[in-house]
Amino acid sequence: MSLDKKLLEVGKLISTHGIKGEFKFWLNNEFYLVDDLNNKQIFLKDNQNNFDVYTIERFYQQKQKMILKLSGIDDINTAQKFKNHIVLFKIEDNLVEQEVNLVNYQVSNNNHIVGIVKEVMFNGAQDLLKVQENQTTQYWIPYVDEFIINCDDDTKIIYVKNIERLK
Repeated sequence: MSLDKKLLEVGKLISTHGIKGEFKFWLNNEFYLVDDLNNKQIFLKDNQNNFDVYTIERFYQQKQKMILKLSGIDDINTAQKFKNHIVLFKIEDNLVEQEVNLVNYQVSNNNHIVGIVKEVMFNGAQDLLKVQENQTTQYWIPYVDEFIINCDDDTKIIYVKNIERLK
């Protein structure tokens, strides 16, 4: 199996950070980290599709920035060569998970499709689904166990209950 099939493109090294060979790492918005990156393998792909493999020596977050230090890259001059390289992880390492976008999922109540998710919003406590039932009726459903039975990503249907009082 080719290397490309075993790797997942997750982000990019957007710039250097400091003078000791660290990078600012941008993680694609459709992913989130589920495991510690320290001592994990990272694959860097240049614009000619050449790969370099490194070990992440240190990973930390500083405010909203993700910072990576790779083994063997110890100064800013060496680090500059990898600016804008694509970051890939082995799929089998399970370092990231993909965010699921629920917009356009159908909503089913009592085995009847009652609408389509038009928007997802986080209110500080939980996600809310804005459901368009017909041309004039919209309502919000909190994405919590009280209202959500199951979300089937294969069929793109969200099964709900107890929504009568939300309308």
